Amino acid sequence: MLFKKLHIQNIRSYEDLKIEFPRGSVLLAGDVGSGKTSILLGLQFALFGLQPGQKGSSILRHGTDSAYACLELVIDDETITLERTIKKSKNGSITQDLNVITVGTAREELSTSEMKDRVIRILNYPKEFVKKSNLLYKFTVYTPQEEMKSIIQERPEIRLDTLRHIFGIDRYKRIKDNSQILLQKIKEAIKIKEVLASELNLLKEKFTLENEKKIILSREINNLNLEYQGFSIKKQELEEKLSSIQKIIEEKREIDSEIAKLQVLIQGKKDLESRMKKDIVLMQKQIHEKIDFSEGRLQEVSKLLEKHKTLLEEKNSRFLLISSKISVLDSKKESPLKMKEKMMTLENCPTCFQTVSQEHKNKITKRTQFDIEEIDRELEQKIQEKQILVRDIEKEKELIKGYEFDKNNFQQDKIKFEHQKIIETKMKSDAFVLDRVSNEIITLQEQTEQLKIKTQSFSQSQKLFDDTKFEYKKINEEAQAKEISLATKNKELEILKKRLEELQRDIQGKEKIREEINYLRRLQDWVQEKFIAMINLTEKNVMVKLRSEFSSIFGEWFSMLVSDSLSVRLDEDFTPIIINQDYEIEYDFLSGGERTAVALAYRLALNQVLNSLLSKIKTKDIVILDEPTDGFATEQIDKMRDIFEQLKAEQIILVSHEQKIEGFVDHVMHVRKEGVSRVE
Repeated sequence: MLFKKLHIQNIRSYEDLKIEFPRGSVLLAGDVGSGKTSILLGLQFALFGLQPGQKGSSILRHGTDSAYACLELVIDDETITLERTIKKSKNGSITQDLNVITVGTAREELSTSEMKDRVIRILNYPKEFVKKSNLLYKFTVYTPQEEMKSIIQERPEIRLDTLRHIFGIDRYKRIKDNSQILLQKIKEAIKIKEVLASELNLLKEKFTLENEKKIILSREINNLNLEYQGFSIKKQELEEKLSSIQKIIEEKREIDSEIAKLQVLIQGKKDLESRMKKDIVLMQKQIHEKIDFSEGRLQEVSKLLEKHKTLLEEKNSRFLLISSKISVLDSKKESPLKMKEKMMTLENCPTCFQTVSQEHKNKITKRTQFDIEEIDRELEQKIQEKQILVRDIEKEKELIKGYEFDKNNFQQDKIKFEHQKIIETKMKSDAFVLDRVSNEIITLQEQTEQLKIKTQSFSQSQKLFDDTKFEYKKINEEAQAKEISLATKNKELEILKKRLEELQRDIQGKEKIREEINYLRRLQDWVQEKFIAMINLTEKNVMVKLRSEFSSIFGEWFSMLVSDSLSVRLDEDFTPIIINQDYEIEYDFLSGGERTAVALAYRLALNQVLNSLLSKIKTKDIVILDEPTDGFATEQIDKMRDIFEQLKAEQIILVSHEQKIEGFVDHVMHVRKEGVSRVE
């Protein structure tokens, strides 16, 4: 990423500033309080907006109600523009108002949180830094010198937490915290499950008692089954005896029924004989008068009727066609008539607007009259054809009516003729049936007498059947009582089996909970004894590696800024240890220039380590140094030339009031303040 242009309005001491940033090293030179740092704050505001805890009044120009910042930057050869505004409300509070991002030609207005998320993604910062303000930007790009001094003088545990936060190593602490939460939840789960599994032994005892009841009940059911089977055998013997007697009784009943049927049948045949005799007499009267009928004449009349119906349909079709043509001719005639009338009244041509001559009117009138006469002749011909067709249609209708009348008469004669033939046939059939019925009556009367004689031998069967039935009823009642008792016991056994199944399921569930408890205890031991220890070891190894790399780079930068008599290293808390000829010197006992050198070296080392760890971030090509030579002696200021050469950044922005620095950089911009700050 490289800064290209910055436009700010009403930011601190600036009313309206437009500034371009070239590649290479750029110095913002000017007196203390001239507005140099305000430009850096404008860059930061354009990138990230107001930070948590930052008041809008810290950047809003006094006496104004709104401020604006627009930053144009280049990332991977693509131009991106960020615009932000803050606004003072009526109650005096200052909030962010507008957030706009333009990538190429695509302009998009976003909310404050969406804008921050988009910028973090464009800079390719890790996602976790979305919630860490602009911390990564502060320690890789721009850290005010006093803030770096404060982190060096901070308490070791706070400094270590801050660096863990910056390096992203605080995730190990989160893992350990989460592990403790997990352990607590595991312990709670174990307690709950131990309560749930506490009834296991009681359930097993209950299962044993219920199982013994099941064995006793099964024996009772077996004894009842044996008794019931004995009753069933005796019951079956009586059923067989009843069945044999029943057959005899049924045979007698069948004979009695047969006698009754024969008597009914005899009476029915006698009634039939009497009725048939009466019917034959009636039929003889019906065929007394003969009907004359010819099938050929009926067919001939039917054919003539169908023929004339077809002719009528054809003539009706022609009538409709001629009527349609007459309507068309009438419509066709209206057009020339209207044309003729229009021509008689027409003065000027509607197309060319010239006067229409009488000769032209007469010519058009004659031609129109000729067309009308031609239509009239054709119309008259069609009307004559229509009148002829009307007469023909009426004639055909009269003929059809006559043929239909004749056909109906022939059909009625046919029905009567066929009815007489049926009666003659039926008379012959009924005479034969009548003779047969008379013979059947005699035969049935003989059979009835024979059956009456046979029934006299079955008189003692009913008494034997009644006695046997009484005995069967008594045995059956006793068998039913045993059956009810057996069903009751079976129901009890079924309920007991279900209760045993439920107990078995409960026992299995409790045993499963016991297994879960054992698993949770093993998991608890593993998290406590192995996982957390592994995280501690990993964290320690990462911190050792970081501290080693950080300490080495820190020493290299520091050696470039001070005399060879002093050297530095970092202890386990990343606290700078200053050594002078094998003696440690406390930071507070250093001179102002030496303390600045420690802070600057720490800042540059931190920048280099972070860019190395997070090699894909887009801000590694730019470094901003705010008053990096505060308190430096002349010799130390001279060494800044080597510092700038060693910094592998495409764009370096420096803020300094040291005039000598101007000879070490590629570009110089002078900042002056006369009521309002400006850049020259």
